[in-house]
Amino acid sequence: GGLGGRLLGGWIHPPLHWRYAFVTASVMVLVTAAAAVLLLPAEERPAEKSNTGPGYLELMRRPDLLRTFAVGFGSLFVFGATFNYLPFYLSAPPFSADTNRITLLYLTYIVGVIIAPLSGRFSNRFGNGLTMILGSLTFAAALLLSHVPHLGVVCLSLGLACAGFFAIHAAAVGSMNRRLSSSRGRANSLYILWYYLGGSAGITVMGYGFKHFGWAGVTGSGLAMLALLLAAGVRELRGGR
Repeated sequence: GGLGGRLLGGWIHPPLHWRYAFVTASVMVLVTAAAAVLLLPAEERPAEKSNTGPGYLELMRRPDLLRTFAVGFGSLFVFGATFNYLPFYLSAPPFSADTNRITLLYLTYIVGVIIAPLSGRFSNRFGNGLTMILGSLTFAAALLLSHVPHLGVVCLSLGLACAGFFAIHAAAVGSMNRRLSSSRGRANSLYILWYYLGGSAGITVMGYGFKHFGWAGVTGSGLAMLALLLAAGVRELRGGR
């Protein structure tokens, strides 16, 4: 979905106008929503149980789950903003890249298709904490590497950023679900809530960073957040609750 949106705005609509990308995306959302309503089988309501598991507030009071929600928040905080301000960075000197070349770099999203299942297997074997740590370090290295004024190196850094991000995300979700014997649906919905709140907050905060400090403002903010994710990974590795 993220890749499709970037390609839609970068390759399909530039000859017309960028606003047409929003119109097309809206139509696609309406079509897929209608298809879901019409084609998905009706869901049978399960019999009510006396013990439905912990509620949302109870889940939010658990420090181990709060840490996982914070990891989701922080991971998209960095990832979303990095790719959001990437076109502004690459369209300026010394790159001066055009829209087609910048859009092509978003194909690095495909790395996530490979890394996500591999990260799950790695987490199962070596633990979620180690996966978070390696993902955070990889993501941090990618941000630093993106400062090299060569488009090929930036492309490599974006691939590493995707690898690090999806490793962190997979480990966080795996850690959360392993800790729960019930209310997994509620916990996952809370994770998704904090995940997207992080994306929104990251784009806002790093926007000020980019405005005042350029690309260094984006990567500096990202590195600060990744330091917190690294600490969460260390805590997870030590079996902290």
